[in-house]
Order: sequence, then structure tokens, then C-alpha cells
Amino acid sequence: MEKCADAITDWLIRCEMIKDTDKELYQYAVYSVFLSLSPLLLAVGFGICMGCVRESVMIIIPFVIIRKFSGGYHTKHAWTCLTGSCLLLLLCIALSCSIKCGKELAVLTVGAAVSLICFSPIDNENRILSQDEMNLYKKITAVFVVIFLFVDVVLFWYNLHIYSVCISIGIILSAALQLPCIVEKMVKNEAK
Repeated sequence: MEKCADAITDWLIRCEMIKDTDKELYQYAVYSVFLSLSPLLLAVGFGICMGCVRESVMIIIPFVIIRKFSGGYHTKHAWTCLTGSCLLLLLCIALSCSIKCGKELAVLTVGAAVSLICFSPIDNENRILSQDEMNLYKKITAVFVVIFLFVDVVLFWYNLHIYSVCISIGIILSAALQLPCIVEKMVKNEAK
């Protein structure tokens, strides 16, 4: 992604759309856009390969939005992140085709939602949040979780069960990626 960001920035400079002195700023901006779009692009790509683009998008949208504010586990290296993300996304897409909409999924989804609301946000060593940011992100996470739960219920109500399952998977995945951090924090607190 960094090489692509560099190439695009260099092209913008050659086309005289930006100044050479602003190169670093635009490299960062292009990199950020790529980073933000990569989960959606991966989901669409896998969805095309697996014949379920809508389902893939319905999984990734709640995940990306909630994850942005809830935080959670992050790998140390981009390569590990990409590999793990691809495997998790493939697993979630496969699960969306085989999981039935029922009480068990509803209970798991509500449990994940409660966990997200209670434990969010989980900051990252690369980006430590201030207390004001923590308070704001907690509220934003809660609002988005409630919105996606509402969408989930509406989809279920209108017998769009496959999409309801996908929204549930997106919520559950967001909560699941917080679990390693929650457990680590609990272990550290017990050691004290």
C-alpha cells in the first residue's frame, strides 16, 4: 500500500496537481484512503469469487464502522494483519451461508453488542486515546451498535434472514476482536 501511495503521489506531482513540498501529506492521505477502503475491497473481491457479494458487503459494513470506534486487537505487522483479515473474512462469509437465523444467533449477537458497549473503546499502543476521546468513542460505538441491532431486527422481521445473519456476524466479529485485549487486560489486573 505504501508503494501504491508513493506512486499515486508521484503521479499527482508530475501532473502538477500537487506541489512537491506537500508530498508527505498526500502520501499519508492516499495511504489512509487505501487503508480505509481495503476491507470493503477485500469483501467485494471475496464475494465475487464466492458468489455472494451482497452478503460480504453486509458483513463488512457493520464491522468496519463499529471497529473504527470500538478498537480491539491489532497485529504488529501489516502482512500478518492482511493475512489474518483475509482468513477471518473468508470464514465469516462462509459462515453467513451456513448459519441459520435463530435464538442462538440472536443471543450471541446481543451478547456481542453488550460487550462492545461495555468494553469499548479499546485503544491501541499505536494510538493512545485521551479521556475525552475515550468518552466520545464509547458513545459513538454504542450508537452504531444500537443502529446495527435495529437494522438486524428489521431485516429479520422482513424475512431477509441471510442479511440479518450477515449484520449479526459483523457485530460478533467486532466484539470477538476485542476479546484478546479484554483477556490481556484482566490478566494484567489480576497480576497487580
